[in-house]
Amino acid sequence: MSISSKVIQNYGESMTVGSADAKGFVSPINKNDSDIRSSLAPGVKLGERYRLITDAENPVVGSTVTFAGLVYEILRVEQVRIFGSFSHNECILRLKGECEDA
Repeated sequence: MSISSKVIQNYGESMTVGSADAKGFVSPINKNDSDIRSSLAPGVKLGERYRLITDAENPVVGSTVTFAGLVYEILRVEQVRIFGSFSHNECILRLKGECEDA
C-alpha cells in the first residue's frame, strides 16, 4: 500500500465510485468567489468543476460518484504513479444532482 493510499484510507471521506465503496477527497477546482455577486441569465449555471482524489482502482469516465448526498459525474480520470507504482487516481467531476434516497 502506498503512502497516499494510507492517507486516503485514514483521512478520506467515504463515498461510492461507480458501484464500489471507496474513500477520497472532493474539492472545487474552479470556484471564482469574485463572480458570486454577478447575475447570470435564468437557467445558466457557473461551470463548477470538482477534483476527486481517490485510491479507487478503476473509476471510469461517465460513471457517478455519490458523496455527501450529492451525485457527481466523472469527466476525466488520470492515474498517478510514483516511481512506476500506482499511487492514486485524480478525477475531474461535475455536479449531477441530489441523491434520490438521501
